[in-house]
Amino acid sequence: MTLSVDEGGDITVPDFSGKTMREVTDECLRLGLNPVLVGTSLATGQTPAAGAKLKHGAKVTVEFGAAEPKSGKQQGKSQVTKK
Repeated sequence: MTLSVDEGGDITVPDFSGKTMREVTDECLRLGLNPVLVGTSLATGQTPAAGAKLKHGAKVTVEFGAAEPKSGKQQGKSQVTKK
């Protein structure tokens, strides 16, 4: 899916997953993008997605928060059968 803001852009949006607010800010400014930071902790999502092409000065919204567990192991522990 291509957004209209992507047309004619020459900057490829990087994947910010797991990066700190400072890392995201530094990389956006280095590339000429305008970061919009939402939340705290590590990056968990972004708009537009990594790989999108943007023009210089375009906004990139990055959401920060606690990472989602990658496996259901914690959930399984809470379902221990008592004797």
